[in-house]
Order: sequence, then structure tokens, then C-alpha cells
Amino acid sequence: MRRFSASILSLLLGFGAMQAQSIYSFEGLGSLEHQGMPNNYGMGEVGIGTPTIWHVNSQNPANLVYNTFSTFQLGLEVENRRFTGEDISGDDTNGALRFLAYAFPVMAGKWSSSFGILPYSSVNYNTFSEGPVDGDNSITQTADNRGEGGLTSLYWANGFRITKNLLVGLRTNYTFGSIDKESVISLSGTGLPTNTSSFDNQESYSDLNFQFGLAYRIKITEKKFWNFGATYSPSTDFNGTSRLSLSTISSGSEINEREVSNTSIDRKLPQTFGLGASYQKINNITIGLDWELQEWKNVARPNDAFDNFSKIALGIDWIPDFDDVNSYFQRARYAFGVNRTRLPYVVNGQSLTDFGINFGASFPVSGFSSVDVAFKIGQLGESGNGLIRENYFKVVLGATINDRWFIKRRYD
Repeated sequence: MRRFSASILSLLLGFGAMQAQSIYSFEGLGSLEHQGMPNNYGMGEVGIGTPTIWHVNSQNPANLVYNTFSTFQLGLEVENRRFTGEDISGDDTNGALRFLAYAFPVMAGKWSSSFGILPYSSVNYNTFSEGPVDGDNSITQTADNRGEGGLTSLYWANGFRITKNLLVGLRTNYTFGSIDKESVISLSGTGLPTNTSSFDNQESYSDLNFQFGLAYRIKITEKKFWNFGATYSPSTDFNGTSRLSLSTISSGSEINEREVSNTSIDRKLPQTFGLGASYQKINNITIGLDWELQEWKNVARPNDAFDNFSKIALGIDWIPDFDDVNSYFQRARYAFGVNRTRLPYVVNGQSLTDFGINFGASFPVSGFSSVDVAFKIGQLGESGNGLIRENYFKVVLGATINDRWFIKRRYD
């Protein structure tokens, strides 16, 4: 048990929200991350109205009631992004531990609880520009802009059965992290010593926010069901601090470094709505549909160019033959899904759209546990109209451990 606890602590210390470089992560709090597990990822990121007993239900806390096993789940993500635009191209690859959660029944079938850690947003970009200063072609200006960091949510969630078919849930998130943005501007020219100014803005955040969930199931036959889910997160204050420092360098020697400001940040996280529905034939096929809206436009600050975030996702997973003891691959779970997201950030007066195609599989190991894999092929933005198109490929590798932990044995 001590070794298990030490391993979990090591995983938490190594947890990161880093993604491959995305130019659009310089906006707001960065690129907003999916809040589901690897199995949801393979199914097109569907999960609000799609319960499962085999994996942690992290997208709707009401669905935790279906977690009748003690379930531990983790996942690694590796991402490659290729970006193209007017006179620009490149690629970047990065990876990190992205999914870590544990769910367990408190009162089996009536109350289940879960805690875990998930990325909320990621910031990772680097842009470079060079050109003459307006009005004087003899002076050249270069600008190197970099950003990294992101936010992480440590959550505790509970799901309760109110009636035979109606479930409710509450998830409490402690969202924290820091974002570091640096701009280095240099001026040079004939007979002019090189002058460089570096602006470093460090923002740190930590605050609580909440998600409420509802779930309802309609029985068709003993093994066939319609499931419906809804989530709601109220707009909440999201406070932090901002430290801005300035360094001025001339001809390679540092002249001055000073703190320009150290102030508090008053942000708000948006009101969020989610709806989901699914058809399930237990241990055979599930078809799910999700819709989500985040009202970022209502929490924009004066200098923010925000629109509302919206997402629609459709997914399917199936098991060819759950009871086939002769064929391992007949008992595996396969998934496919698509999703379309309109990001909350407006660039050059244009909204950004992200479209993705997802694939996944869960391969059974040792009882009810599994190894989970998922892939996503996606495109963000476009290469014209002053924008940059990012084509990306993500690989998620996860593991799920299901067992009857913390239940006293009746017989030895």
C-alpha cells in the first residue's frame, strides 16, 4: 500500500497540462481541454449522457452511481501539431500525463464518489516576426513571443440515486496553475547598438468552481436503455495574481530589470450547460450524442475578444461478443466518434473552429480491467484570412483497474 501511495504521489508531481505548440493558446486562459477519460476520448469525447460501469464517469457526476466497482484510471497523451499559414509552417510534438481518477461506491447502487486530476487548459506557443520599423527602413525590429503553462483541476465528485431512474451529482473543482508569457523585442540598425526589451508576465490562479449533474434512464428491455444527462456549472469568480517585469538589454549587457506591477486578477469562469443522450444495449453497443455551451462572451474583460464556446459530439462503441471465451478480440471494446467545437476566442474578427475524428479501443486484462487506447485526427483554424491552420494527431494510452476494493471478505 505504501508503494502504491508513493506511485500515485509521483504521478501527481509529474502531472502536466502541456500540449504541442498551438498559436491560438496565447488567447485567454489557453486551449481548453476535454474533461473526460481515455474511453470517452475514443468515443468522440461523448460522456454527459453516456454512463458506464467499466470506467470513471468524469463528465457528469450523476453518472458516478453506475461505478459499482472501485475503479482507478490513468492516461498519457502524446500530440503532434503541424501548422501552416501565410509564409509560415512548422510542427511540434509534446506529451504528458493527462488523466488520473479514482471512483468507488460508498453505498453500492445508491452513492458513489470520485476524485481525480484533469487538465483544464494548456498554453504553449512561440511566434517570431521581423521587419522594418514604420517610417524608418534603416531600423529593424524583431519580436519573439513565447508562452507556456496551463491550469489543472483537482476534483471531488459524488453521485446519488434519488429514485429508481433519477440520479443527481455534484462535482467540486479546485482549479489552479500558472501561465507565463514573455515578449522579447529587439531594435537594430546601421550604427545603432542593439537594444532589447523583455516583458515577462506571470499569471497564477487558484479558486473553486462547481458542476451539477442530472441523469435519467428509461428501460426498454432487460438489456436495452435510453439514457439522458444534463450538467450545469454556474459562473464563478476565478481569482489570481499577475506579475509583470521588464528587462532592458543593450549590446549584450543587462542594464535594468525591474518589476513593473504585481496586482490581483479578477476573472470569471463562464456559465456552462451540457446535454447528452445515448442508446445502450448492455455489453454490446452504445450510441451517444453530447452538446455543450460555455458563455465566455458574458465574462469577457474589456480587452478580451471572446465569443461563446460550443461543442457537439457524436460517438459509438461496441463489443462484438462479450461472452466469447474463444476470441480475445471479440471481447474487446471498439469506439469511433466525431466532434465539432467553436472556440471562445476571436482572432482577426473571426471565430475559430476545431473539427476532430476519434478512434479508440479497450482491451480486457485481468478480470474486469482494461488497457485503453484512443486516437484523434483534427484541424483547428484555417490557412487564409490572416489565420493559421493547425493539423494535429493525438494518441492516448490509458489503463483502467476495476476491483472490489475496501469490501470486507465474508469468507476466507
